[in-house]
Amino acid sequence: MNDTNAIPAIHTAVALFTIRERLEFLRLDAERGRLPVGALLPGEGLEACARRALWTATGIEDVFLEQLYTFDGEQAGAQAIVAYYALAPCERLPIRRPGVGWADPAEVTTLLAEEHQIIVQRACERLAGKLEYAPIAYQFLAERFTLGELQAVYEIIGRQALDKRNFRRRMHASAHLVETRDVRRSGPHRPARLYRLRDTQPAVAG
Repeated sequence: MNDTNAIPAIHTAVALFTIRERLEFLRLDAERGRLPVGALLPGEGLEACARRALWTATGIEDVFLEQLYTFDGEQAGAQAIVAYYALAPCERLPIRRPGVGWADPAEVTTLLAEEHQIIVQRACERLAGKLEYAPIAYQFLAERFTLGELQAVYEIIGRQALDKRNFRRRMHASAHLVETRDVRRSGPHRPARLYRLRDTQPAVAG
């Protein structure tokens, strides 16, 4: 006889980030403050569960997703919670569902339950750590972007100003950046060259 009580109760939780002049994360329920969470279904993979949780709570799909870490979920009524973080440009996130909003990670301790605070904090640490060796910054940008927009992402995540000339030299030397023939005109300024990520398909890890 199968004992259903012996099946581990595993949940996934997703911290979704975007940049709108600053780094922001998505939270549900202004009063309680939580991240999208889903219970793992029989035969379902962890990443599929995380994507389903995000879709159910927000209607958002097809975003960069990476597994963060696993922790004891006893306080949330689960044996374990597998945390993920997701990234997307703000233009792709037209959220119109009630109770869903964006918040500054610097205010996370007053906005979320304790176990969800840790997820957001660790995700921010992961972002900053991967900034110099992985094309993580590109996940916040549209398919085509200017070097100024890319530098702004680096400065927001890294929390420091960067020298424009050195940054551009470093980006041109990287294996990730591809220059296009297109430019963007904005007011009286000189048209800005548009670039794209070499691999146009978002790399999803999990």
